[in-house]
Amino acid sequence: MKKNRKLTHCLNCNQKLSNEDNYCPHCGQENMDKNVSIGLFIKDFFSNYISFETKLFRTIPIFISQPGRLSIEFNEGKRTKYIHPIRMYLILSLFYFFIISSLVPKNLMDKAINLNSSPPDSTTSTAINITDSIKQKEIQKLNKTFGDVDTDSLTKELNLPDSLASSPLPSKSAWQELKVAAQDEDISDSAFMDMLHNKYNFMTDLDNTIIRNFIANSNLFFIESAKNLPLMMFVLLPFFALYMKLLYIRSPNFYVEHLVQGLHLHSFAYLIYGLGLLLIKFTSGIGEGTFWFCFIAVSTYTYISLLKTQKQGWFRTLLKFWLLGLFYFITLFIAILAELYLSLLLV
Repeated sequence: MKKNRKLTHCLNCNQKLSNEDNYCPHCGQENMDKNVSIGLFIKDFFSNYISFETKLFRTIPIFISQPGRLSIEFNEGKRTKYIHPIRMYLILSLFYFFIISSLVPKNLMDKAINLNSSPPDSTTSTAINITDSIKQKEIQKLNKTFGDVDTDSLTKELNLPDSLASSPLPSKSAWQELKVAAQDEDISDSAFMDMLHNKYNFMTDLDNTIIRNFIANSNLFFIESAKNLPLMMFVLLPFFALYMKLLYIRSPNFYVEHLVQGLHLHSFAYLIYGLGLLLIKFTSGIGEGTFWFCFIAVSTYTYISLLKTQKQGWFRTLLKFWLLGLFYFITLFIAILAELYLSLLLV
């Protein structure tokens, strides 16, 4: 196909080319006509697709059942037989974070707060009237628009029972009141902070504006944080490879070889945890068990992969596996805190 799509001259530097030139001898640009018919375009697409499918079906069984083999073969130079480690990492990380974004509710913070709050008890709630429930500021706004507001007539217009005016009503949760107050521009920062300290005692070391923006946009904060997770995990990969290099400092393997193994290990973790999340979503009552199964599967896979690639004894490998996990989880914890703090500043 390349022979039929050769050019007589280089489109980049106008150098004359022969039919045997695959690349321009002057500038190095590939000698191929990119302007093709729709038929040839479709043919190229399916050719590349079938090639990818072949690599996929050749890679996945070995990737799942033989920990460490793909890393060994790639580092030995067998790089066209299987899917490239970076490509596999991007595909499976996209799969994992897509599932997270689909399953995590948009109002995660509100739901978490409400689940931890007991429902109000109508028998012990403070008795409030319709008149008392309407804040003076709201009445003033209504007066400007509609004139004087008679709350008694308002109750009759709404056809509310007379007993409702004096019956105990459930109050809003403290969190919802804070959100409303945080979004109210008429409430000063000092008044809001007083309200916050009366209800909660957290984030006191942060700037008042940051705290108020977080509460006002808490759901948006977690959405933005979730969007940044893939980038954060990709940035952590070099640290994972660095810890492996330090733990196997006497190994002849280069840093890049440890990085390749890190790509394969993270890809397997994304696959297993992604499938676990799907199982939890569509099956009830197995959440905690599924999580621990995924954790044990990923840990066992990582240990066997280290055992095969580094070729050290099982006990020494186990010690280095624990150290690797400890260093990496500490780094992961710090990175998550940093990512949350940056998201907090950007909300």
